[in-house]
Amino acid sequence: MIWGSAGFLTGTVLGSFIKVLADRSLSNKSFRGRSYCPSCRAGLRWYDLFPIFSYLYLRGRCRYCKKKIGIEYLLVEVGMGLLIGFLFWQQSSDFQFTIFNIQSIFSLQFSISHFKIPIFLLELLFKTFFIAVLAILFLTDLKKMFIPDRITIPSILIGIVLGLIITVIKIAYLYYTLLQTPLGRQLLPPKNEYFMRHVYLIAEPFFGSLLVGTAIAGFFLSLIIITRGKGMGGGDVKLGAFIGIMLGFPQALFALILSFLTGAILSVVLIILGKKSFGQTIPFGPFLVLGSLIMLFWGAQIVDWYLSLSG
Repeated sequence: MIWGSAGFLTGTVLGSFIKVLADRSLSNKSFRGRSYCPSCRAGLRWYDLFPIFSYLYLRGRCRYCKKKIGIEYLLVEVGMGLLIGFLFWQQSSDFQFTIFNIQSIFSLQFSISHFKIPIFLLELLFKTFFIAVLAILFLTDLKKMFIPDRITIPSILIGIVLGLIITVIKIAYLYYTLLQTPLGRQLLPPKNEYFMRHVYLIAEPFFGSLLVGTAIAGFFLSLIIITRGKGMGGGDVKLGAFIGIMLGFPQALFALILSFLTGAILSVVLIILGKKSFGQTIPFGPFLVLGSLIMLFWGAQIVDWYLSLSG
C-alpha cells in the first residue's frame, strides 16, 4: 500500500512533466524553461504546479488570466498516477523489504542486499521510464499523428544504457554471491564454467532485446516500403525499436500482435459506426502503447498462458 501510494504521487508529478514535453514536442519548442499558461503565457509559480490539487483548487482555470485549462492536464496526471502506482505496487509485491536489508545499504559492512535493492530500484526506474516515454508518444500521436525523434532517439539510447547497467549489476551480484562460500568459489573460473554459463544466461535478455528491437524496426520499415508510406511512418519505426529494447523477447512480439489486433478491431468498429471510411489512416502509436503496457504488467502471465495452449 505504501509503495502504491508513493508510486501514485510519483506518477502525478511525472504526468505534469509529460504533458509539458508532449505539448512542446508538438509545437517544436525547447524543453527548457518554466511552465506557463497556454493562454496568457504567464509563468507558473511552484504553488501552481501541484499535480491534481492545483487544477482542482483553481477549478480548472489559470490563476492569472482566469481562462479555462483543458481537462486533459488533469487526466494525464491522474492516469500517470494510476499507472505508476500500479507498477510500484506490483513490483514491490515481488520484492520483500526488511528493516535489515534497507539499513544495511547505509552501513559500512558490504552485504548481498547492496546488490538486491539497487537491482530492484534500477528495474523500477527502467519500467517507470518506459511508461513515461510511452505516455508522451501516446499524446503526440493521438493529437497530431506525430512521434517526435527528439523523444524516441534519446529514449532508445537511455533504454540501452539502463539495460546494460542492470545486466552488469546482476552479473556482479552472482559473482559476489558465489564468492561468499567455499562451494561457490569452486564454481568460479578458472575452476568451473558454471559462472560463465550463468553470465551468458543473464546477458541473453539484454542482447535479445537489442535484436528484437532491430527486428521490429526492420519489420515496420519494410511495411513503409511496401505500402509506400501509407501504412505507417518513420516515427513508428523508432517507437517499435524502443518497445523491443524495453520489453525484450518474447514480450515485445506479443505487444506487437496485441497492437495490430486492437487496431484492427477499433478500425472495423469506427468504419461500421461511420466515423472512419475504408482506407483512412488512424494513428498506430496509441495501439503500440496499449499493447506494450499490457505486456509490461501482465507479460509473464500472457506468455505462460500461450505456452500452455501450444503445449
